[in-house]
Amino acid sequence: MQGAFMAALLLLAACVAPQANAPADSAASEPAASEPLPHTDTPKVIDDERVFFADTGVLTVGIELSEAAIDELAGLPSEYVSGAMVFRGERYEPVGVRLKGSSTYQWLDGKPAWKLKFDEFEPGARVFGLERLTLDSNYWDGAMMAETLAYRTWRLAGNPAPRTGYANVTLNGEPYGLYTIVEAMDDTFIDANWPESEGGLYEMCRSCDFNLDCAQYPIQETGDNFDEFGLARACASAATGNEADIRDAFDWDRLTRYMALERVVNHADSYSYNRNNYYVYYDPLTERLTLSPWGADSTFSYTYPPDEVRPCEPGYFDNLASDPGAYLASWCMNNAACWADVKTHMLELSEQMVADDLQGFILDTHDRLADSVAADPRWPWGVDTWESKVDCFHQWVVNRPAQVEAFVGGR
Repeated sequence: MQGAFMAALLLLAACVAPQANAPADSAASEPAASEPLPHTDTPKVIDDERVFFADTGVLTVGIELSEAAIDELAGLPSEYVSGAMVFRGERYEPVGVRLKGSSTYQWLDGKPAWKLKFDEFEPGARVFGLERLTLDSNYWDGAMMAETLAYRTWRLAGNPAPRTGYANVTLNGEPYGLYTIVEAMDDTFIDANWPESEGGLYEMCRSCDFNLDCAQYPIQETGDNFDEFGLARACASAATGNEADIRDAFDWDRLTRYMALERVVNHADSYSYNRNNYYVYYDPLTERLTLSPWGADSTFSYTYPPDEVRPCEPGYFDNLASDPGAYLASWCMNNAACWADVKTHMLELSEQMVADDLQGFILDTHDRLADSVAADPRWPWGVDTWESKVDCFHQWVVNRPAQVEAFVGGR
């Protein structure tokens, strides 16, 4: 990545510094009001990020903020303030801490989602190899497993998607309940999915599409081989509407599988259906684009609000019952080769759901989370709602392969 070699050197000298005397798996006591959190320069290198993204167990993550930092956060909740993270008995600081969310945004008296940035105040700093970490509150996800299931399905299909885990989170020692840990879209994500290419990762914008001005896509991360004109060239090819040009602009197999995944896991708040919640990677080696999903907390059997009592099928939104509106998705439905590939991938994915025992994974995840859900003091929907929604998820996944097969056969 750009500056990756320097960051690696800085890691030894400027790693987020842990304090070894913090209690294991618990948050330290609240710091004195208006006093800055203490800082230690003791370096420690820990670089196995997989600890946060296991398929079993629930971690404990403590966030610490001084009164001064909380006051700063109140004024600018989307800006990072200096805090600390307590994890596995060690206290890491300074850590950038901010609130996350738009429709899911909540203040500290509710259950806010969090973003942690370990190198915000110490350039090159990492914790377990990570620059950042996202803690999602699952506010709109009544089953607390939509992101975990959706991204897992994406990855098993061979398309890049964030890894996930779970944690019970505290703020200054006060329990805030169960959160989904989501891998940040940064250089760690790029290295895991495109280890040789060192390209550029772009974040979506609601007014952007691949037949519009691609200069609007904000750059998220750049590597040593970053081509600042690569995205614009690829978009110019895609905008022609010619199949050969679009094949040149995109990793075709991943593009058509991405569109199939949106339909199969019912990601309605996505690129194809809402021009939302996606990232774009430009690979300078292949000179092609790849999409990656984000914001998958409304996938599978989704109802709004989460505690609304509705039949489990087909869900509040169903991508099999509506056509997408984004440029590439609309183009694809009207292109014989593209649409044939999407339908082929949809059938493959329905078979994958059975072969990978997604039903069993849901039941295992239920057992994994049950104690944490019961103890969550801030999640507003309650244990009964959670049990009902998990049942719906399970029923939905049982029925989905037949629904997909019927859709493909009728289209």
